[in-house]
Order: sequence, then C-alpha cells, then structure tokens
Amino acid sequence: MTYPFQIQQTNTAAMADDAGVYLPTGPGDAQRMELLNMPGDGSDVWLDVRAVQLYLQISNTSIYKLIHAGEIPAVKLGTKTIRVNRKALEEYLQRAQVAGEVVAA
Repeated sequence: MTYPFQIQQTNTAAMADDAGVYLPTGPGDAQRMELLNMPGDGSDVWLDVRAVQLYLQISNTSIYKLIHAGEIPAVKLGTKTIRVNRKALEEYLQRAQVAGEVVAA
C-alpha cells in the first residue's frame, strides 16, 4: 500500500543487538557510562533512565515499572524528568540478589 506521506521507521538496532544487549550508541551515552563507573559510593551520582538501562541491561519499560512499583527508588523533577541515585540503585540490586528476586520481568 502506498501512502501520501513518508513513514519513518525507527532504528532499534542502534539500541539493542540481536542478543538484547543495550549498547551505548546514543548521544550522551559516553557520559552516562562515566557516571556509572565513577569511583566512590555513588551517593552524589544521579542517573537518568537511559543510564539505568545501560547498567541493568533491561528495557526502559521494565525500568519504569520498577520505579512506579517502588522497587527502584527514584525522584521526579518537574513533569517528565526522573532520576535514580546510583547508591540507592546498587542497594536495591543487593536486596534483590539476597532475596533471590527476579529483577525485571
């Protein structure tokens, strides 16, 4: 079928490879990876959802579900901006590992 307009297709291959691994290929991903690898306890490091996605290797949808369920502590700044403290994220992962929970469905 032909359309009178151009249909844009999104390139999801840039975000994940065939194995479902989320690759740091987008703008700003290098800086996000630096935040994840900063020395220290991470109490002063705030991550956006994309950085959490690169760290946990799960989809944005799964991350938002965990945040809204209160599993991953996060703060909302304004109407759209969500930030996750790196130390709180690591503590959540420790609790999930000790409890033997599945981190994301």
